[in-house]
Amino acid sequence: MKVAVVGAGITGLAAGYEAAKAGAEVLVYEATERPGGRILTTKLTGQPVDAGADAFLARVPWATELCQELGLGAELISPAQRTAFVYSRGALRALPLPNVLGVPLDFDALAASGIVSSEGVDRVRLEPDLAGSPLVGDQSVGELVRRRLGDELADRLVDPLIGGINASSIDDLSVQAAVPQLAEAASRGTSLVQELRRLAASSTADPAAPVFYTLPDGLGRLTDELADRLGNRLRLSSPVADLGEMDADQMIVTLPADAARALVAPVSPRTAELLGTIDYASVVLVTLAYDAIDVNHPMEGSGYLVPAVEGRTITACSWASSKWAHVGSPETVVLRVSAGRYGDDRALALDDVALVGAVRTDLAATMGLNAEPHEVRISRWERSLPQFRPGHLELVADIEQSLANDAPWVQVTGAWARGLGIPACIHQGRQAAQASLAQGAAAR
Repeated sequence: MKVAVVGAGITGLAAGYEAAKAGAEVLVYEATERPGGRILTTKLTGQPVDAGADAFLARVPWATELCQELGLGAELISPAQRTAFVYSRGALRALPLPNVLGVPLDFDALAASGIVSSEGVDRVRLEPDLAGSPLVGDQSVGELVRRRLGDELADRLVDPLIGGINASSIDDLSVQAAVPQLAEAASRGTSLVQELRRLAASSTADPAAPVFYTLPDGLGRLTDELADRLGNRLRLSSPVADLGEMDADQMIVTLPADAARALVAPVSPRTAELLGTIDYASVVLVTLAYDAIDVNHPMEGSGYLVPAVEGRTITACSWASSKWAHVGSPETVVLRVSAGRYGDDRALALDDVALVGAVRTDLAATMGLNAEPHEVRISRWERSLPQFRPGHLELVADIEQSLANDAPWVQVTGAWARGLGIPACIHQGRQAAQASLAQGAAAR
């Protein structure tokens, strides 16, 4: 069976690997000169430092399992620091524990953190006794959290966490698609906090287990290994303009939604129309290296988030050389600073000099860092993060059904579908390969 995969990001590489492992005759086409998509590791201060995603969730299995299959399992490492902060109300404040994606399970810990005002804490304390009903269907994360816990907690704790992951506002994000943990709790009973406490109490997960993993040579090691396994089945600098010209029994399109839309339009106009409704946010990542002697702020933690209500350019700062033991050195501090979110392209509109100036201004204001970096790398990721609006999972189901009706020999998937994290993309790519193989076998 001949299988063509369009796109060699992590989803396409996983799809190609899965199909090849099953014995299919596979070709993976990539328009650019390198595989990996938005996973990219380059040198900074002479060592590999990720210019895109720098970790993946450890508590969902798909990325960890793939690393083990590829012989990389023994290399996986977890963060050296677990404490994280939020810049709120004029200071860096430790995240209150325990919490679930910013929803506090201990109200006294929330009060002690100072992230929200005493009035904000009082509003949160009301949550277990508030009237309401379990969640039915989908709504925005913001609608759920504001109704149950108030605006201040939503803006200063939940939005920086969940909105930061998606480069969006929680008021625009689907609770079902973006944070299924909160959706499950909200569907079980009236009180979000009480249901999250019950779920936490019944969990068998080890609280000391790693939350994130990475590879010491950067996540580019994973995509490079997949590319090596594919060998000459991976065709770089090979854009695909027409699925009808492909010599394949089954086709898997793993491009961003807008690019996938153009490819599938001739075979399924309805699918293309649905793909066209998915929007994207643009972000920029500025990585800076400093002489350690010039950094006065204690670097005991993994970094901090900056709520949108603070009005800053930056949305987060990862203390990369503290978070990861393999980054930086005793003489060098490395920071990875994020900026940009849906509807806020201020950072992307700045040229490099102005952007670094804005970042340094915010670093001075938030962590008192006034030193000049000795090395800077700017990574602009335009239209890189798909936006999961309320009803997103129903939209994806419609896309899949429409394509199955019109062109069952084509699969479309990617970060825009059912999850944008690395594990989700790997899972979606491998599932698409399995579906293609099953469809091809049935057609025979």
